[in-house]
Amino acid sequence: MQAQRNKRCKGYLWTLFLLVLLMAGCAPSASRGVASANVVAALSGEVDAAFARAYEPMPFNFPHDHGAHPQYQTEWWYYTGNLADAQGNPYGFQFTIFRSALTPTMPARESDLATNQIYMAHFAVSDGPGNSHESFERFSRGAGGLAGATGDPEVAIWLEDWQVTQPVSGTMRIQAQATTEDGKQVAIDLQLRETRPPVLHGNAGLSQKGPEAGNASYYYSLVGLETTGTLTTRGRTVEVSGLSWMDHEFGTSALSGNAVGWDWFSLQLENGVALMLAQIRTADGGSIGEFEGTLVMADGSQTRITNKDFALEVLAQWTSPTTGVTYPAAWRLTAPAFDLNLEITPLLRDQEMKVSYVYWEGAVNAEGSMAGAPVAGRGYVELTGYSSGEGFHR
Repeated sequence: MQAQRNKRCKGYLWTLFLLVLLMAGCAPSASRGVASANVVAALSGEVDAAFARAYEPMPFNFPHDHGAHPQYQTEWWYYTGNLADAQGNPYGFQFTIFRSALTPTMPARESDLATNQIYMAHFAVSDGPGNSHESFERFSRGAGGLAGATGDPEVAIWLEDWQVTQPVSGTMRIQAQATTEDGKQVAIDLQLRETRPPVLHGNAGLSQKGPEAGNASYYYSLVGLETTGTLTTRGRTVEVSGLSWMDHEFGTSALSGNAVGWDWFSLQLENGVALMLAQIRTADGGSIGEFEGTLVMADGSQTRITNKDFALEVLAQWTSPTTGVTYPAAWRLTAPAFDLNLEITPLLRDQEMKVSYVYWEGAVNAEGSMAGAPVAGRGYVELTGYSSGEGFHR
């Protein structure tokens, strides 16, 4: 009986998700028949005034604020990591859970499955030595224990058995598993230990996404997460270790009218510096100036970074053989105010997320100089809006 109910529940969710895509401007991709929501259509337009908005900085309270904030329309918990096995072979992982509120209030129905909250999760593994990238997705409703997020009394963020838990204070455990089309298992079981205090982006965590009042989100990161555990790819399990990065963001906002997509970077350098920056690209070839990144020094001091503080030069491109979408595939990052010069290259060129919202998200390597000294590091890059039919991630 429970299995039948879960099957009916999932069928309903797929139908509802397709309706959401249509309302958000679902369109067929210009290449090879891949369909997904259009990034501008999905994040533009009127916002229901009954949802809470991010107008001013808020006092964060951890671990409570690791949980859900259902009064805001959109929220996500985002984990990426750059790992290696005992032989030094490189791997990467992405695990993201998204929450979307369909209405500002809960439906007045007496059912443990009644909800206005829809959850979606993406999971991917980049296998350096195997030269492969596998991506997966799931959907569920935020009711009946199927999906949700709590910060108190315990940290738990889950969609069915894809989950983040906190077995001990200051340490998170991520577990996810899936099967490829040819029957090979892909999985992660990782422990992420906090080593640095949360990084509050923008104005004490208020991250502006455009010039309009309330067009903002609350955004913080946990960086320097010392990571150990196992990673399974193509049916082969290896012990891995490295560094991970966690983003948590929530708000109710829309992209400005001329935005077409964004390029987002997170880097952790060997000198202890952590860097998050992005450019929200506009139709005229420019970028939205309100978005602010963050440079975190080894001593923990933080500096805001605007789009005037750095330049990104595309050094190479890659065209997906699956979707036909062309993405940047290498960059030169210069930030003169910080005497920072880096060349950033993907671990694998094909790290395209082949899910309902098609985008590129992948592990990268960085090498260059800072303050005149050589420096190297690793991180993750996310690219959206490179096709008229491409969807959005964050």
